[in-house]
Amino acid sequence: MSAKILVVEKNEKIGGLICAQLREKGHEVNDCRNGPEAVLQLRKTGADIILLDNAVPMGGVKTARILRMHEKYNQIPVVIGLPQDKEDARVVIKEGQTAGINHFLLKPFTLSALLKKLTDILESSEEIAKPTHQEIRDEIKDLSNLPAMPAAHSKLLALLSKADEEVDMRAVSSTLEQDPALSANVMRTCRSAYFGFQGNMMSQAVAFLGVSVIRKVVQSAVIYNVFGDAKENPALAAFTMNDLWKHSLCTGMAMEVIGKADKKKTHFLLGTLHDIGKAVFMFRFPDHFAKVLSLVESEKISILAAEYELLGITHADCGGELAIHWDLPGEVRTAITSHHQPGKSTQHRRLAAMVHICDIAVRTMGIGYGGDPLIPVMDPYASRLQKSVEEIIKNKADFERQIDSILGA
Repeated sequence: MSAKILVVEKNEKIGGLICAQLREKGHEVNDCRNGPEAVLQLRKTGADIILLDNAVPMGGVKTARILRMHEKYNQIPVVIGLPQDKEDARVVIKEGQTAGINHFLLKPFTLSALLKKLTDILESSEEIAKPTHQEIRDEIKDLSNLPAMPAAHSKLLALLSKADEEVDMRAVSSTLEQDPALSANVMRTCRSAYFGFQGNMMSQAVAFLGVSVIRKVVQSAVIYNVFGDAKENPALAAFTMNDLWKHSLCTGMAMEVIGKADKKKTHFLLGTLHDIGKAVFMFRFPDHFAKVLSLVESEKISILAAEYELLGITHADCGGELAIHWDLPGEVRTAITSHHQPGKSTQHRRLAAMVHICDIAVRTMGIGYGGDPLIPVMDPYASRLQKSVEEIIKNKADFERQIDSILGA
């Protein structure tokens, strides 16, 4: 029985040898060196079986788990080539079985052992269980190793998410002082030419600048400090964290412009966080995300479409899970997960639509970069809100000055 087989082997010579032997037996075979290349190959040719070396970058089990989240590929049986050390092999088997992977071969394997394994799989009538929505959410949390939010940071976000008149400024000041690094970051921004504070006391800075400005400065610092120790990856030179921060900050500022009449004050936060899932992808799956950006460039498609094609999940999915992980208000999570298609949301639709409008406005202004140069088509529901992109754009010069002050440019 012939089959279409994708060989994902770290060693090019070994991969070539396996392919040649399988082709002699009548199989259609493609090979590649790692997980991101495997997804690109699957997109072109598909496969009946994936033979995956455990020594590939990120590891065979983790790569298989990423593939399993993709609804186009999660029904393809995966055979993991095990390390020679038996104890190491047992660990891989245990991890794989926990993730729903049940086929393994101890390396180096003979051609006859490989052919038997392939025949067993092809002749089996056993169906591979598709991961449930909850299982996919759990995989996102586990695989992306979502960063924790320090207790002081969480408290600050909660304090500043209230209406202006309800914010306890003394509590904000004292909580900031509990975190010297964050406090220094906030104080640096407060002393910038744009914001104009000249003193040395945090309580004075908070009182001088007021709730609206402090909310912006503190929420920005809190979010960026979580990823502050992460290093840029050379594979992602076309899309830097600074590009993303500028785009996200400006979206938060735009949210304040069109949401100024609303009493609840999560606008800046959910605008700033709408693309936070991209930060997770950049630091946790840099090689996969580099392929996403390449696909964006080569096919002129949106980053959202490219993420779905290659990862099976999007930055909106990942960002939504991060919002839950950080115990942020429900409207923040909804705005993150639904800002591309707010009309389809069943909760907090208006806020998601506002983020959608602001994202379009920021892309139109060209402030920062969200990963692709495309300006989305306005969602029909968002277009009915009568929130003007032009109203936002006229603030461009002020947005840029604020962003430079917050980012220390």
